[in-house]
Amino acid sequence: MGVVQPLPPNAPSRIGDYTLLAALGRGAMGSVYLARSRGGRPIAVKVARAELADNPQFRERFRREVEMARAVGGFWTATVVDADPDADRPWMATEYIPGPSLQQAVQDHGPLPERAVRRLAGGLAEALVAIHGAGLVHRDLKPSNVLLADDGPRVIDFGIARALEHSALTEAGIVFGTPGYLSPEQVVGHQITTQSDVFALGSVLVYAATGGGPFGEGATSALVYRVVHQEPDLTRVPPGLVPLIVPCLVREPANRPTPARLLEAIGPPSAEPSWLPERVRTMVEQRHTELGNLPAKPPTRVLVDDPPPKPPTLVAPTPAPVPTRTPSPKAAPVRIEPERKEVRPTGVRFKTSRMVGLSWAGANVLAAVVTASIADPAAGAPGAVRLAAFLAFLAFAVAGVRLLVGAARSPLTLDVGPDGITLSNGTESRRLPWYAIARVKVEAHHARPWLMVWLVPAARTPATLGRGSFTQHKGGLRVYPISHERYRKRRDRDVVELRSALAWYGSAAYDPR
Repeated sequence: MGVVQPLPPNAPSRIGDYTLLAALGRGAMGSVYLARSRGGRPIAVKVARAELADNPQFRERFRREVEMARAVGGFWTATVVDADPDADRPWMATEYIPGPSLQQAVQDHGPLPERAVRRLAGGLAEALVAIHGAGLVHRDLKPSNVLLADDGPRVIDFGIARALEHSALTEAGIVFGTPGYLSPEQVVGHQITTQSDVFALGSVLVYAATGGGPFGEGATSALVYRVVHQEPDLTRVPPGLVPLIVPCLVREPANRPTPARLLEAIGPPSAEPSWLPERVRTMVEQRHTELGNLPAKPPTRVLVDDPPPKPPTLVAPTPAPVPTRTPSPKAAPVRIEPERKEVRPTGVRFKTSRMVGLSWAGANVLAAVVTASIADPAAGAPGAVRLAAFLAFLAFAVAGVRLLVGAARSPLTLDVGPDGITLSNGTESRRLPWYAIARVKVEAHHARPWLMVWLVPAARTPATLGRGSFTQHKGGLRVYPISHERYRKRRDRDVVELRSALAWYGSAAYDPR
């Protein structure tokens, strides 16, 4: 679990029947505390964020996931012992594992020896057998969710990932998961199955054996691109582990081994008394000592409500020149670490206008009425004048009808920001993350310029939101009509500002030609 720290002043003294003793950190779900049961058993209690507690969908998902998580049996998981989905702040209690995370152990003391990695693989595979047998998919298996205990590894936070889906966090455009450990199908939005956890298992084993993930380091956009398009880097993996890891990292989920097949390939564990290297065993012993030195109850404190914690963060793409429309500062790249505070750019927004379309339609209809009156033989105009007026009437009438039809459609809103391109019609929205975009440009087609996007091969084409959005054109997709209903000067200005926003937020995919 996390490093034991004093309780913050705003922490409650009790959660359910458990007395809080110390803080263990914060995660995607909320705060994590070390507590003690009435009988003296150490417990880890996870308390939901305030914004999640106000979401009825989260509560219902949390309730179902807790029920399934309680059914997880077998070794190598932190057992769920209690929960209250109906509390003001929903919470879940699991057994406390007094050991460091795999991430902390590798960061402090370097990669594990081959024997320990093989034992780790067996423990994680057996944990996945139990988790999948209960009807769960972990979805966020990573080094920080693997704890190292005396007798083997433990997997934590199973069941939370599904509960967080479609919460206020993910609806705000935040991807739940950790870049570099997400499977290709998670990156491109395809169906997530138990085999997605097997891909993450392979990535975790690479980290344990080398100290780095199979797809390197860097910004989120770069990592997820490598996951989908590049082969994993296994050059530093010990040769004896390569045959075990390679099948886990196959792109096609159906071709990956099941956790049960992995257990067969790993074979029985070694008979050595301790599976951890000496320096990591010392870390485990320190956690046991910390646990024994904790007081039976925390000191008396004045209780106040928890402030709203910060949701998981994403890394913005590497920026290019600042767009003229957005004065907000650039967000520096950060890792996905809930403890850090970050101000995310708001992005640049463009809208089609129904009122402008109606105004132009009215002007054309008025012009059609005037020219029709001139073309009327009763007006007494010369024949040539009446013919010219009739042709003008046809042109104004057609333009007026087209503008009226366009104005009757739902307006579109385009947002270009650090997470990608989002298009909305007021009732539905479609988001194209930067890692799903191979190329993006503004195509100036006479007086009707379009935002054009070419997706990576694995990405699916979104359904249209009207006004010609997401229609095929020149091998790509027309996404957004840029100010078609506005006068030319305004249209040219919007084109310039949109180009600038694309260069700023999507520099890796932007085609300025």
